[in-house]
Amino acid sequence: MSELLKPPAVPAAILNFFASQPDFPAVAGDISEEFHQRAQKSGAKAAKRWYWREAFRNALALTRRELLQTPARTTLIAVSCFLAVNIVTDWFLMLGLVSGRSPWDVFATQLLFLLATGLTGGKLLPRREWALALTFTALSICIAGGLRWVFPVLRIHFSAAQLAAVVLGSGLRQGAFWLGCLWIRIHPRSFAVISIAPSTPRSSAPRNPPDPD
Repeated sequence: MSELLKPPAVPAAILNFFASQPDFPAVAGDISEEFHQRAQKSGAKAAKRWYWREAFRNALALTRRELLQTPARTTLIAVSCFLAVNIVTDWFLMLGLVSGRSPWDVFATQLLFLLATGLTGGKLLPRREWALALTFTALSICIAGGLRWVFPVLRIHFSAAQLAAVVLGSGLRQGAFWLGCLWIRIHPRSFAVISIAPSTPRSSAPRNPPDPD
């Protein structure tokens, strides 16, 4: 019975990540209805494969729309967060070196500040937290790469262990900002799978969300 068949949990959670978008109920309703129709015609496995593809396709479309919603404001807040993070974390580092604090204590303090900065940025951009997180990471990569290109002295050759430590540290820093930035978005729902009844009427809007004007 297709009415009792639930969509795969992971792609459903990916879709629910965009539940704050204004036309999400219509988009999710269309996908859910067609999922059950395909389950009746082609079987559960084929319907689930289709659902995976459709979830990622719509996630990309919704991400693109979120990035283009207020690009100037998103970029401005991302730049502000980037400057604040680098200035304050460097200050924490210098203060830790002077006071003789443990490097792990300094690093933990930096991560907490990144978490708080991401949370503040997310509050300033409601329903665009995902766009802020992506813009912040893209900005970090571009500035780090640009500095190494402009200033050859920064092209330090690391050993394998040192490179692994740098990559891990950068990943933890980005992860702390992302967690703070997306906390408001994911915490209330906790990525709960929302199963929309197949009887939801199809809307006239396309399943792919329209681009902003």
